[in-house]
Amino acid sequence: MSATAPQATSTVTTAIAFFYAIGTAAGGISGPLLFAELTESGVVADTVLAFQIGDTLMCAAGLVAAALTIRAERRSLEDIARPLTATTAMAPGTAVRYGS
Repeated sequence: MSATAPQATSTVTTAIAFFYAIGTAAGGISGPLLFAELTESGVVADTVLAFQIGDTLMCAAGLVAAALTIRAERRSLEDIARPLTATTAMAPGTAVRYGS
């Protein structure tokens, strides 16, 4: 590990936390607004529709997770993805950033 590894890990974990927070906020705000209207109407069909929407979203999320996830059990973040600040030495005194 280099001296910048903690910064790279911090950047990646901050990005993960940010996108997690955005997704949680989107579902946490829109979900209760939508489902409260459907379940409080007193119409059985609206309640069934609310449950069907929730079931469909959960199934879709499971399929996306099955298709896009990687095996990460007991692996460090650096083993899964190259740190954003990682460099490789090309010659003494020079370095090139990955991705440039």
